[in-house]
Amino acid sequence: MVNNYFLFYAEATVVCVLIFGLLLLNDRAGVNRQEKQVVFDRALIAHILYFMSDVIWAGVIAGVIPRTRFSVACLNFINFILLSAIAYEWFVFAAVSERRLIRETKRGRLPFLLPMAVMTAVMLLAYLIAPTFWVSESAELNALYYPMMLAAPLTYVFSSCILSLKQAKKAEVPADRRLFLMIGLYPLAIVFFGVVQLAYVAAPLFCFGCTIMMLFFYIRSMEDRISLDPLTGLNNRGQLMRYAAQERGHKRENVGTFVIIMDADDFKQINDTYGHAQGDRALVQIADALRSCAKDMHYPPLLSRYGGDEFVVVAHAENPSEMESVAEQIRAELRNGCAEAETPYELSVSIGYDEWNTEQESFQDCLQRADEKLYAEKRGRTKITSGRF
Repeated sequence: MVNNYFLFYAEATVVCVLIFGLLLLNDRAGVNRQEKQVVFDRALIAHILYFMSDVIWAGVIAGVIPRTRFSVACLNFINFILLSAIAYEWFVFAAVSERRLIRETKRGRLPFLLPMAVMTAVMLLAYLIAPTFWVSESAELNALYYPMMLAAPLTYVFSSCILSLKQAKKAEVPADRRLFLMIGLYPLAIVFFGVVQLAYVAAPLFCFGCTIMMLFFYIRSMEDRISLDPLTGLNNRGQLMRYAAQERGHKRENVGTFVIIMDADDFKQINDTYGHAQGDRALVQIADALRSCAKDMHYPPLLSRYGGDEFVVVAHAENPSEMESVAEQIRAELRNGCAEAETPYELSVSIGYDEWNTEQESFQDCLQRADEKLYAEKRGRTKITSGRF
């Protein structure tokens, strides 16, 4: 029975290690890896090493590995170091994701290593001076071990959680908000699984919990990379085309499908006059205006950044006249947004739209007609401005 317990624990841990290993290999295979990915990889490695150490500790509990005061002290000291490393690397990952100054230099990170360094020294000195302080004569862990073991990791856990949740509250782009929420909630979730395992050690619940949460985090992050525009948080062109392919041939009863395309007026002038940072800000303002308008639509639209300063919306409405109202609402939202932000430029958009017969024509056919209407509107505005109309 004892060996069966260890066998189950080891097999489950090996599966978790393999999953983390695959995530690590996939991440390291990417080109142009940034500092955030490097720190994330270090967090994955810390998890893997902890799982391996923990399964050896399970062998001691099961009696497969001799239980001596030295083996108990050594393994639990290593577990403490690796658990602290997991929490520390996740804290650094959170800081790098939020573009905080901790990422600038290795020397700048030294103060943040203090909790782990202090508790490492305290635990080591306590064992050397009084070996029975946190390991008894019978090679059992004393009650003082757990507060000492968790002090440093919990410091990093709650720090990364607070920083990430604050950043999520301030984030303007939904994709960033989701990312910060996941970064902040991950350590809280694994703390929960760790507490449960302390109360019920017959299964590697901490290992399971870390793996489930990391897979969820990784999949959602990959989905955002694949389908979202990193600047505006709207769907990217690839996601738009996938959505259009699904809509092709799909007919909604008494509801029409419309393709709206828009671009920013005089966008190059904004970039040339005020700089590319303000140009990016203008694109985000357009995205925010689209999101605000989408809340008032009866049917959820697909919002996307098509490329450059072009945006495409696939909307559904019972009456074609609703599209003109949507266009006017977008312009009104932009005017209000610029007034609130006190931008040094006046941001406006040209808009074209047309109804898409999903059963008889391609998405590109309808998009081309909408694009022609957009440029017809843009030419009309040019004539008005120049006094020739």
